[in-house]
Order: sequence, then C-alpha cells, then structure tokens
Amino acid sequence: MQKVFRAVRMEQHNYLQWLAAETPTQWWHDSAIPEEIEAGLANGALGVTTNPVLTYKTLQARPAFWRAGVERLSQSLNLEARAEALLKLVATHAARAVEPIFRRTNGQHGYAFGQLNPTKATDAPAMLDMARRVAGWAPNMAVKLPATRAGLEVLEELAAQGIALCATINFSVAQAVAVSQSYRRGLKRARKNGMAVRPCFAVQQIGRLDDYLRDAAKDAKLNLTEAEITQAGLAVAKRSYEIAVREGYETTIMPAGLRGVHHLAELAGANMTFSLHPRVQKMILDADPPREIRIDKPIAKRTLARLMKLPEFARAYEPDGLTPQEFFTFGVAQKTLSQFVETGWAPLEVYGSDQASSRWT
Repeated sequence: MQKVFRAVRMEQHNYLQWLAAETPTQWWHDSAIPEEIEAGLANGALGVTTNPVLTYKTLQARPAFWRAGVERLSQSLNLEARAEALLKLVATHAARAVEPIFRRTNGQHGYAFGQLNPTKATDAPAMLDMARRVAGWAPNMAVKLPATRAGLEVLEELAAQGIALCATINFSVAQAVAVSQSYRRGLKRARKNGMAVRPCFAVQQIGRLDDYLRDAAKDAKLNLTEAEITQAGLAVAKRSYEIAVREGYETTIMPAGLRGVHHLAELAGANMTFSLHPRVQKMILDADPPREIRIDKPIAKRTLARLMKLPEFARAYEPDGLTPQEFFTFGVAQKTLSQFVETGWAPLEVYGSDQASSRWT
C-alpha cells in the first residue's frame, strides 16, 4: 500500500505516526467532532469514520458548529429523510477535511464513510437506493453497509459501479471472507465494463466481539480469564488477515472498536487500515508501545484451545462458522445494530424537528 504520510525525522515520530510512515499499517479517525478530526489528521489519519451514533454525538457535543446546517433542513422532511440529511451534513464535512488526501493518493484513501440506515440491514433494494444517494454526496464518499446477506448483495452491485465501500457489522472470519468474495465479483464486473475501481474496507469489530464473548462466557459458566477473552478479537482479525493474504483478496481489513493498546500493537505491521476513536488514540500515544512488527506473531495455542470451548467464539473464528443466513442473526451483530438504531438513527430522526417519533420506547 502506498505510503502517504509526510516524512518527518524518526525521533519525532509518535507511535501512530510511526505506523503510518514506516509500516504497511494505516489508520483512520473514528469521530465526527470537528476539532478531533483535525487532531487525528495531524497524527497521520487518512480518512474519517462516521455512523449514526457518531453523527448524533457530534450534533450534541458541538451544536453551535452544526446549527446553521440543521436549521436549513425543512421541517416537512419525514423522520427517515431527516436522519439521512443529518448524516449527510456531518459526513460531507468530514469528506471535505480529507479531500486533499483523496487527491494525493488517487482515491486510495481520503474517504469519509456514509453509513446506510441500520433499520434496513435485511432490505437489499432499500439499501441499494440509499447507497446510490450516499455515493453522490461527495467524490470521496464511501458507502458503509452491513455485512449481512442482503448487504453483501448490495456491496457486489456497488463495487461493480465503481463505488468505494465499507462493510461493517462484521465480527467473524466468515463475514470477512464473504465480503472479500462479494467485492471481488463486483470488481470483475467493474473492470469488464471499464468502470473505475474503488477500495473496499472490511471492518473487524474486535473490541465489540470481546465484549460480547465476555458475557457469553459468563452465561455459559466457562472459566475464561480476562487475558484470554481479550485475545478473541485479535484471533479473528489475524485469521481473517491470514486468509486475505493467502487468497490475494483486494479488500482491506479494518479493525475497529478497539478497547486497548494491545488491539493495535498486536496487529502492527499488517497491511490493514484501523479505525481509531480519539480515546483509543490517546491510550496508544500515552502508552507509547514498542515499535515492533507483531502481525506474524500467532495467538498462543493454549489460549485458542480455551477460547474454542466457547461456541460463539468458534462461530466467529472458523471460516465456515457462520452461514450468510446467520450473519444478521449472530448475537453480537444484533446487539450492535440495536445500538446504531437506538442511540444513533432514532435520535437523528427527531433532532431539531417539530415532529414526534412514533417509535416504541
């Protein structure tokens, strides 16, 4: 992957700058608060992650910054259209911030993610319709959609149309492989038709998977230690990456939802692109871990054997652990989709609106 971070003297590099300048590992900023985006870019971020939750958080955190844009929205918009308009307001601001990177890297990086309505995760026609609108928000907008069976249908079609992509709600090796295969089929069609080829990022929600498995292990009364649980997401990410390298997949693995410094340090050196929240960025900078390439260091066999006693880990870890029909119903996927709806999309529907929500509470 092309290195794009401006070279500085080695002794001036912090850990994040070292990753971006000296290894194949890249990272994007995971927040939509304007000054946090600026700080992330200063440390080497090459893109910006937005989603319904991050959009609502920035509207709450910096209402004055967004007020003019919010007030321009018509009160006649229905609730779904209002949420989409607010997503567009925030995502296009992020896209403008990283547009110079997009131009400098010839479309390899410099994107902002525009996420689809999480209530439509099983509705391929509705997602495809919204995706085409999102892709038109800015030249450097990447459509973010779920790694569900319906989402993968849409992903292939969008790849064939030369649209940049991100597959989220991804917690398993099976999903990462399915995303890569769908993207490859779309790329083949795009090239056949002379379309531009844009990147696809496959999110691996490693911290969220750890959180889910911690509860699952407790419910199953398995005596897994915290040290073992915190290797689970790493194990899934490392196996997904190993398969991607072996098969030559064009998709870029994007670890996200990190919970500790180890989640980055143990994958350092991989040709991955991380999505890092400002709190995680600070944890990493404060810890200043050794500048070591660790992607090739395997998870201990004993730890894997212990984790495999938990059926939900085996489903996430084995390449055939989930069928496409199970991607939507996997417990941690349901948990995360609910968060995107209840703490992101639903509040956006009524933010700055005179209308009342008809949702059940």
